[in-house]
Amino acid sequence: MKILKKYDYIYKFIFFIIFLSLILTIINLIFNFSPNIIKLIILLSMITYSFIIGFKKGLKADNKGYIIGLKTGLINILILFILSLLTLTINISLKKLIYYLIILISTIFGSIIGINKKNSN
Repeated sequence: MKILKKYDYIYKFIFFIIFLSLILTIINLIFNFSPNIIKLIILLSMITYSFIIGFKKGLKADNKGYIIGLKTGLINILILFILSLLTLTINISLKKLIYYLIILISTIFGSIIGINKKNSN
């Protein structure tokens, strides 16, 4: 049970991805946005959610927020990579690597800010 509580952000992250996909699909059916706008919305929402996850993990950490953020970000990237393998898009492009790097940096910054916020209080 402790393991499930410690890594509860994993199933929340997967639920967020599924929920975001559903909402964007419905919005795209109604308004028919261009693919670039949809990609931008996905990128901004993933950055925001990764930052929030990192921030929450940083508030719970004792020290070294960047290590907590690195571990959390790598788990998030692993989840995204597994989901992309399930959709049979196996190619690794420079765009995808930059996307994963942005998510990783966002999570690291979130955890650093979270641990600094905790230490200042």
